[in-house]
Amino acid sequence: MEHIKVKIIATLGPASNSENSIADLIDAGVNIFRLNFSYADYDSHRATIRTIRKVAQRKGANIGILQDICGPKIRVKGLRNPLDLKTGDLIRLSKEPSSGAITLTYPQIIDDLEPEDEIFFADGSIQTKVVEKRNEEIVLKVYTSGRLLDGKGVNLPKASIRLPALTKKDRSDLVFGAKEGVDFVAISFVGSEKDIKEARSILQDAKSDAWIVAKIERKSAIEHLEAIIDESDAVMVARGDLGAEAGICRVPMLQKEIIHACNEAGKPVVTATQMLSSMLSSPYPTRAEVSDIANAVLDGTDAVMLSDETAVGNYPLEAVSILVDTIMQSQRAYPYYAHFIPVAREAFPHAAVELSRTLEHDFICALTLSGYTLCHVSKFRPENPIFCITPNDSLVRKTTIVWGVDTTVTIKSFSTEKELVDKFLSHACCQPNAFLLVTGHLGEMISLGKSVRYIRPDDRKM
Repeated sequence: MEHIKVKIIATLGPASNSENSIADLIDAGVNIFRLNFSYADYDSHRATIRTIRKVAQRKGANIGILQDICGPKIRVKGLRNPLDLKTGDLIRLSKEPSSGAITLTYPQIIDDLEPEDEIFFADGSIQTKVVEKRNEEIVLKVYTSGRLLDGKGVNLPKASIRLPALTKKDRSDLVFGAKEGVDFVAISFVGSEKDIKEARSILQDAKSDAWIVAKIERKSAIEHLEAIIDESDAVMVARGDLGAEAGICRVPMLQKEIIHACNEAGKPVVTATQMLSSMLSSPYPTRAEVSDIANAVLDGTDAVMLSDETAVGNYPLEAVSILVDTIMQSQRAYPYYAHFIPVAREAFPHAAVELSRTLEHDFICALTLSGYTLCHVSKFRPENPIFCITPNDSLVRKTTIVWGVDTTVTIKSFSTEKELVDKFLSHACCQPNAFLLVTGHLGEMISLGKSVRYIRPDDRKM
């Protein structure tokens, strides 16, 4: 049976946040559920987390939970009724709500804006420019028409405004997520590696080892990309705000650049935003959307993410099905065995993947405590599936974001290679003809240090 290698993340919302829908989405192929902390309260999120765990346990499925915190997203505030804007219209943006003017959740930005600065609304779909600045307000001219709603996001592609990545609400959300045991935390509007360090400090104080996913959606994040990747556990190409900030025509090449940099570093990378937007109201995607998914797969993404498509769309199951089918078709043309030059720490994962090109085997199995060995087997993109053994319970659900991983099992203790393999085959319920075993941390329990073994279970019975 062909194995799907790219992982699927689905956002839960009114269209899908029920026990039956979650079960159906797991059956359809979802690996991770995203909870958007821009919406709902803690009681609702707590109930959702417990429902996911309950359904996953019932199904015997390894399912991750991604907490996506808001960050300092600037939004339209106090707009009582939708505002239909046409090209050429003038609108007033004020620090304080007033008749005929709108304001923002961060009104102080008016002080930093100057004539000719651009302001984009709703992920860049409504574009305006500052034409006049007064004491407490500015006047904007509309260049692309559209309907503006209260709560819509605001982007400032050229203005040099520095907002902290973590707000007071974000800090509270991180502590809540830590208490509820989420597996991943997505940090919005990361500007530099300092934002990741701050988030990790909060998580550590809250006794959480959740993996941090840095969302790349600011121009400053592109400038600090290497340091952000180094400091993060995973990265997300957040194409909505990234397109508004950097320009939509740059997004395709930025996506390729970010994915390649993450692949080279051995860090999981997620491609997100508008993958199947037409399926909000249609049971069928456009050809362009399917091509977009295929290109993300061929670029080397570890995971693809659905947002509104599963949260509020009319066809969440159909959207996941399209993802699965497109990934399966695309990975048949995927260029396996990535030609990255390994560094010393990657020598054994790299050796295992190189041996897999020659030796008959069913899969590569990584023994790991932190996930490093697993991620760096994945880095070199073997064609056959990847299995994982770990004594670390909290790592199990984190492997749901790693490209190519099929099965993860927990083995707490063993004293010999035979005991390890016997327990692994029993837990994984598999009978391979042969497989490769690469040991990372705890490798000394098998030999003097790390190793790569070629194991044929039939040989051990002789």
